[in-house]
Amino acid sequence: MPDKSRFLVHAARGAPLNDFLTVAATDPDISVLDIIGPRDRPHTALVELDPDKARQLDLHFRQTGSPSHQLTIEPDRPLSMFNGPLDPF
Repeated sequence: MPDKSRFLVHAARGAPLNDFLTVAATDPDISVLDIIGPRDRPHTALVELDPDKARQLDLHFRQTGSPSHQLTIEPDRPLSMFNGPLDPF
């Protein structure tokens, strides 16, 4: 089983993220580490799960989103103020 990694789940609007958080709370494969945004309308969640599960969620979000891309998932990458070895540009 692959190691777990951190991912960001972002919602175009607050309500879809709340729906995702409700489902994530019952899924033992997803650990919600932090929620970002106003308490009543969060827009981003930091989650920990294995990369295969993240790919499944990405596919699910792309197929079921209406409008498309209401929810997105991406790897949580370190931030840097200056260009350095982590900066791909």
